[in-house]
Amino acid sequence: MSKRVKTKTIKTVQPYTWEYNGVYVDEPTDLQVFIYNEERYIEKTAQRFEDILPLLQSVNENDMVWFNIHGLNDPAIFPKIAAFFDVPLSTLNEVLIISRRSRVETQEGLLFFNLKTTVSQLFEDKIEIIPISFIIKDNLLLSFQDKKNALFEHIRERIRTKVGSVRRKQEDFLLYLLLEAITENTFLSLDEIEDKVDIILNDTKKSHNIAILNAIQYQSNNLNEMKRAMLPLKDVVFNIRNININEEVKFLDPVNQVYFNRMYHKVLEILDQIDYDIKQLDNASNYYFSMQSHRMNNIMKVLTIVSVIFMPLTFIVGVYGMNFDVMPELRYKYGYYTVMIVMFLLVVIMVYYFKRKRWF
Repeated sequence: MSKRVKTKTIKTVQPYTWEYNGVYVDEPTDLQVFIYNEERYIEKTAQRFEDILPLLQSVNENDMVWFNIHGLNDPAIFPKIAAFFDVPLSTLNEVLIISRRSRVETQEGLLFFNLKTTVSQLFEDKIEIIPISFIIKDNLLLSFQDKKNALFEHIRERIRTKVGSVRRKQEDFLLYLLLEAITENTFLSLDEIEDKVDIILNDTKKSHNIAILNAIQYQSNNLNEMKRAMLPLKDVVFNIRNININEEVKFLDPVNQVYFNRMYHKVLEILDQIDYDIKQLDNASNYYFSMQSHRMNNIMKVLTIVSVIFMPLTFIVGVYGMNFDVMPELRYKYGYYTVMIVMFLLVVIMVYYFKRKRWF
C-alpha cells in the first residue's frame, strides 16, 4: 500500500490559533534563508527565527529573499513570520493545516498555494507524499516543507555558484525552478514504479503465483497516490500561468510565462503516463484472472473427460461384481479376456470421439 499524508484529528481550537495537524511531530524545525542578487548572495541556517532576524532586517531593496522551513511542528515561529513579512494570519495559518485540498489564492499582493510531492525513492514498495506550501510576494518567496528532504538542494547550489540565470531573475523564476524540481522528482518516482510495473507484466505471463496480485495492488495504490498529488499541481500551474490577468499580483513577469506553460505540459504528460500505467496494471490483473480461469477450465475438462471414460468401465465392473448365482458369463472360458477387450475398446472409441470433437 502507499503511504498517505496522515493528519491528526480535526482542529477544534479558535481560528488563527497556531496548531500543526501533521504527523511529523518529531521532525526538527530548520530555518534556511537565501538573500541574493546578481552580484552577491548570503545564506544562513538556524533553528530560531531570532537568529535569522538580523540578517533579514539587512535586506536591500533589490535583494531577492528565499525563506525555507523544514518541519512545521513549532507553530510559535509562524506569528513571527507573519508579522515580519506582512503576511495575513489567515494565509499563513493554512500552511499548518496540511490535510486540506491544494489550492491557489491571491490576496493583498501575494500569491499562496499548497500542493504535494513524492519522495523519489520507494521504501518497501511504498511511495510517500509530502505537503509543500508557498507564499510569494515582491522579492520574497516563502516555502514550507512538512519533512526535511533534498528536493531543492540543486537549486540552492545554483544560487551559491551563480549557475544559470536564477541570480539574475526574481521570485517568479525561482518559483518556476522549485515547481520544476517537484515535477522532475515525480518523474523519478514514476520511473521507479514503471520498472516494477514492467516486472509485474512479465511475471503475469509466466507465473500463477498469488503474490502477483499483491504486487499489482501495491503499485496501483502508488500510482493512484501519485495521481492525487499531481492533479492539484496541474491546477496550480494552470492558475499561475494565467494569473497575470489579476492586477492584484504584479510580480509575475509575463516573459517567464513560457516556463509555466512548458511545465503545465510536463504535468499533463505525467498524468497521461500515470493513467497508462494504471490501465496496464488493470490489464495485467484481468489477464491474470483470465489465465487462472482458463487454467481451471482445462483442469476441469481433463477431470471430466477422465470421469466420463471411467463411467462405462465402472458400470461393467459393477455389473460383474453383483455376485448373482445365475450369471452365464462368469463360467465362460474367455469371459475375463472378452470383458477386458470390450473395456479397452470402449476407452479407445471414447478417446477417439473426444479428439474428433476437439474436446482436448
